[in-house]
Amino acid sequence: MSTSKGKSKAPAIHLYKDNELDLSNLSELAEKKFGKKPFQWQLEAAATVLKGEDLILDVGTGSGKSLVFTLPLVLDPTDVSITVSPLSALMIDQAGSSPLPTVAVCSETIAKIGRERMFEAIVAGEYQQVIVSPEILTSPAFRAGVLSKEEFRTHLRVVSIDEAHCISLWGGSFRPDYAQLGFLRATIPSHVPLTVASATLPQHVLEDIRTKLQLHKDAKVISLTNDRPNVALSVRTMRHPAESFGDLRFLIPEGAKEPSDIPVTLVYCNERTVSEQAADTLRRWATDAGFEGADKCIAFYHAKIGSARKREIEEELRKGNIRILICTDAVGMGCDMRNIKRVILWGLPPSFCALTQRAGRGGRDFDTDAEAILIVSAATVKDGLSEAELTQTLQEVHQSHESENRNDEDEAVITAEVMNDSGMEVPAESVEDLGVRVSHDMEEDMPGPSSAPKTKRKRTAKDYNSREASALNLFVSGKVCRRKVWSDFFDNPSKLQLQYSVTTLFQPRPGLRCCDICDPAMFPVEDITLEANPTLTRGRKRKFPQQLAESIRHELELWRENELIQSVYPNLPNIQIVSPEVLLPNTIIDTVIQCGIRIESPENLKSNVRWHLAFDREGQLTQHGELLLQKLHDIYSAYDNEA
Repeated sequence: MSTSKGKSKAPAIHLYKDNELDLSNLSELAEKKFGKKPFQWQLEAAATVLKGEDLILDVGTGSGKSLVFTLPLVLDPTDVSITVSPLSALMIDQAGSSPLPTVAVCSETIAKIGRERMFEAIVAGEYQQVIVSPEILTSPAFRAGVLSKEEFRTHLRVVSIDEAHCISLWGGSFRPDYAQLGFLRATIPSHVPLTVASATLPQHVLEDIRTKLQLHKDAKVISLTNDRPNVALSVRTMRHPAESFGDLRFLIPEGAKEPSDIPVTLVYCNERTVSEQAADTLRRWATDAGFEGADKCIAFYHAKIGSARKREIEEELRKGNIRILICTDAVGMGCDMRNIKRVILWGLPPSFCALTQRAGRGGRDFDTDAEAILIVSAATVKDGLSEAELTQTLQEVHQSHESENRNDEDEAVITAEVMNDSGMEVPAESVEDLGVRVSHDMEEDMPGPSSAPKTKRKRTAKDYNSREASALNLFVSGKVCRRKVWSDFFDNPSKLQLQYSVTTLFQPRPGLRCCDICDPAMFPVEDITLEANPTLTRGRKRKFPQQLAESIRHELELWRENELIQSVYPNLPNIQIVSPEVLLPNTIIDTVIQCGIRIESPENLKSNVRWHLAFDREGQLTQHGELLLQKLHDIYSAYDNEA
């Protein structure tokens, strides 16, 4: 075994040979421990891990890939696994429901237990399953406090990476922190296998993951179709201007008088501001329809609303109190919401994987009949998406360095300085320091401009983009069954199929709809007539003088780094671990400058600037909103006095 100090020792865990594995016994032990009998493909996956071999789990949502993460641990209670998971809420739920001693390592649990105490318990073997966010796993603190400890390393059976498509730019939910997981191969003992799992692994995404994680060339691949026969698929062309959101009016059914009359619905938007504007419009329609408390049954959800609000919304959605949630991908993959009846995709997603991930949020347990509706402009239907447009979209996703699924709180809580025994700071290891074989040219992993020098990697990226654009265009065009486009993109016919009691618990039932191409009569489109639609303050904007614009930007940047951060985190011991831009994004400062009017009242602030800290859930101005208004008043006054 390769240790962090370069020494080699025999692994403490037992690496099984084929003739030592009794899958029947493993099945019996699993049934006693977990209360469910594993399918054959799950047992074969566990056997792969027990032999110390890398595993690729290409398995659809709701089919049982999570059981594979725990199955290898039932033979020896001293074996430990690490599972990388994308969302704190999901991690905490999984830890709470696991029959094995399990800990979720994220900002919320660290705040309760304490980082040092938690890491010591993990190293001491108090937990068999360690579920950790990628932000924390890749941090110097976790490497120094857990991964480098010999007593932990000798009992490490496997590292599993859930939602592995996040590693790839084409995966639909790209996250830079996931892309950094290549360091694992050089950090964990050489006998410890990697398991990568996702419901959306087309060949080009899988190739990208193989390269970045340095998976063994003979890694075992277990594939089960990701078809969702309980989710009906359809595409609608916008009949109203996009800014009116008129094509979402059908979400408030005619004659609906109370929230329970509305099916639980997710509406996916590609931008945060669009999700807020859509929520405002839907709340107004619901109020006009006679709903009381429309703001409580219709909500928006994105990366900047804060962890407390996220947990609140997730719980209200799970209970069915929130009926329409307008969201970005911050709702996240893996969210175990089993009451979603309808998913709306407002605008074309950035990749076909993103489309299927969003659509797949509906009917997660296979027992619920759900539908996914993609709503796009007439121009998109007519002209389609060009390869150049898709390339530009992917570049924007990458260059923003901001994922809607990212755990900012985890990054903040773990990025405090780590000290070694001598009191010296432990520097973050670079990928090169860890000895991982990767390209030093980021452009080789990114679709680049056509003028860039041609390389093999760039040609591959071009091919990837062409395949993504073709699939999206074919799905939208309606020339063939939309489910067939989905199935062909993921090569589902070549995989294990959904067979009740053999590979899945899904049972086909009468009445399931395919798509609006195969069954057009089963997908009626409502005829909507709109009245005037007041939204944000519109019209021609008056431009601020350059001196005032520069003053606003400079002063607000200083204000967020000092007063605001102290206001939001008054008791935080080291405020430098929280980015001020997370609290007051540059986009908000840009809006204050570009809206063209002076923000001098709560009404001005609400109608022109959408800042998540300015108003509470009831729409009341918060302390932070008051501070912003006072700061802007001071900036305007100082400018006027100098003029």
